[in-house]
Amino acid sequence: MHSYRVVWLAILSVVIGTAGLFLAEPVRAQQPQPRVVENVDIIGNRRLRKDDIIYYIQTRQGDTYNPDQVARDLQTILALGFFDKVGTRVTEEVGPRGGVNITFIVVELPIIRDIQFEGLKSVSESDVLKTFRERRVGVSKEAIEDPVKVRNATRVLKELLAAKGHPNATINVSREQVSATSIAITFEVTEGPRVRIAEIRFEGSKVFKSGKLRDQMNYIKEAGLISRFRELDILDRAKLDYDLHRVDNYMRSKGYLQARHGEPKIEGLGPRRTGFPILPLPFLSSVDETLRITVPIIDGKLYRLGDMKIEGNSIFSEQVIKNVIGLQKGEVANGEALSKALYENLKKAYGSQGFIQYTAEVTPTFKDNPQNPNEGVADFLITIDEGKQFTLRRLEFTGNTFTRDNVLRRSAHQRGRHLQSEFVRVFHRPSEPAWLFQSNRQRQRRGLSH
Repeated sequence: MHSYRVVWLAILSVVIGTAGLFLAEPVRAQQPQPRVVENVDIIGNRRLRKDDIIYYIQTRQGDTYNPDQVARDLQTILALGFFDKVGTRVTEEVGPRGGVNITFIVVELPIIRDIQFEGLKSVSESDVLKTFRERRVGVSKEAIEDPVKVRNATRVLKELLAAKGHPNATINVSREQVSATSIAITFEVTEGPRVRIAEIRFEGSKVFKSGKLRDQMNYIKEAGLISRFRELDILDRAKLDYDLHRVDNYMRSKGYLQARHGEPKIEGLGPRRTGFPILPLPFLSSVDETLRITVPIIDGKLYRLGDMKIEGNSIFSEQVIKNVIGLQKGEVANGEALSKALYENLKKAYGSQGFIQYTAEVTPTFKDNPQNPNEGVADFLITIDEGKQFTLRRLEFTGNTFTRDNVLRRSAHQRGRHLQSEFVRVFHRPSEPAWLFQSNRQRQRRGLSH
């Protein structure tokens, strides 16, 4: 009986071992084997050599196939800027030895051989091309044609036309094939009617009149005889923003430190006669499309100067800096005078001492005026960063044909001494001792206390 059990156990172990072999075999078959890159190829290139493109690719023949690296290689090729981002792609095929053949199919961007403008009257072609270069649009002769750069060029051209009074101009771009690798671009321009500014309104202010605020605008004016010839009645958003910034500075110079303008509203008024309507003669008047600009204004409170604290100064004393600012406690807080004193006058004074990296930061604190509920009090914390002191080691001149270098150096030296003496002359108060206006370092050398 015991022998039968031994035989059956032996047979059972053989069966289990055989079944394990059959079960383990499929498991080993399911494990993927790493594939090898058999070939890397570039097709579609005309101007660029294949070797020059492959230089930027990390995947090489004989490497282990990595799909993530292939995707990165495609992005690297597109980042070169020579190929169309839509048409360029990568394909993968099984090689004859079971590996992977990788093929990058590139579509080269053509070369711009010529640029033409049709229908352009208000702006010269040379000015357009000059603006393209200054703004680095990337559209010029012998440059690579990129659809994104062409759209940027169209936007810049529209801005130039809007600055000349044609904000409704339309531009169409056509391309003509010159050769297999080059094209000619034509900007077809329809300028449309000229548009002038007929009215500029300021709304919401209870302190300032619209006429007074309009007087602060230098580059945008209502249509008139003078503004017509100076082209000031043309809407230019950059100039409008600059003029409205001047309006803000004017209101803050009157003590309304929190005064500001809102988003201007621009609406069409239809055709009107502009210029000099009494004599409807050419060049003096004309019927044009007109606009109205409405600017909302928020006045805020009138603020008077409270406490002023200076930090970070070591070259000039606090009293000198306050004299440069020129504002006294209780006076109307003139924000424009404070800004000019810190960022112009004091910057020149520090520059004359060699501190050319001088910067200042103003932190205002607005409070209610207990004596007048309609007014406020503004305390100022002025933090000065003097930077390092620089000395001039060598001064060289180029292009001087008739004047010697030493004469120019002497003139520059005298100019620097004049700026320093002018600062002392303007801000020196006779009632104050002269040593007060010297730097702390100079007073320490003289044995004077801070």
